[in-house]
Amino acid sequence: MIKKDGHTHTRYSHHGSDEPLEKYIERAIALGFTEYVVTEHAPLPTKFLDNFIGPAGAHESSAMLSTELADYKLAVARVQLKYANQIKIKSGFEIDYLQGYEKEIVQFIMSQVDWIDEIVLSVHFLPTMDGLLAPIDYEADTLATYFPEINDNPQIVFKNYFKAIQQSLNFAETLPDAFVVRIGHITLIRKYQKYFNLPAFDTSNQAYINELLLQIKQNHFQLDFNTAGISKPYNGEAYPTPDIVEKAQRLGIEFVYGSDAHQVSAVGQFYDIAESIVSNV
Repeated sequence: MIKKDGHTHTRYSHHGSDEPLEKYIERAIALGFTEYVVTEHAPLPTKFLDNFIGPAGAHESSAMLSTELADYKLAVARVQLKYANQIKIKSGFEIDYLQGYEKEIVQFIMSQVDWIDEIVLSVHFLPTMDGLLAPIDYEADTLATYFPEINDNPQIVFKNYFKAIQQSLNFAETLPDAFVVRIGHITLIRKYQKYFNLPAFDTSNQAYINELLLQIKQNHFQLDFNTAGISKPYNGEAYPTPDIVEKAQRLGIEFVYGSDAHQVSAVGQFYDIAESIVSNV
């Protein structure tokens, strides 16, 4: 039986631990995982970084640097060889979908296509009223600064987020079939739901979600069942929510557990909860 963690990070993310990749792998082995995908945040396009808005910390810690790419690939190759008899380790990236930077993202992916096994395609940045991309999951105050509607009309922010997810799916449809595409933490916009007392998705957004799930199914993309949100103090639930899990399962969409681990202790976090939700809905 395959026990897989399909969304993990390394010290190159710069917003987690400095622990070596070997420690992550050894913990996964100890927990009985048979497959492990290293999906570090891919370097962000230079032009995007030049136009970056948001806290300096978000600029400096959102992804690996392009100068670290070679070291990252060597680190993955090293653990693939070292632990080959104990666990199957796949290579990959978490790719940020960035509206307006599709050309640069494709260029990066195509430059790595012979190395990539799987990618997690995620949305961490949304366009503001000024058309610039701002982070949605850095800090609650940052979200409110760039998207003030989160306080008085959060359904607008939800819809803009799902629109970006849809654009990311359209983008993913243009990618080669050489690797697996998995849609990351599809309800990340709820990360600060307790902080802002966010409501459930309204009827319009539920309909939008249904459209997204159909598009995911039609393209044979996978969905990231991401448990990182459970430990977030202002969230407390996995991405996606159980109602979306139920809809996706009725469509036959494949879920892959993801710890989204940015430190060794988070590898395998809440795996039993994920297994229970997916098997019981």
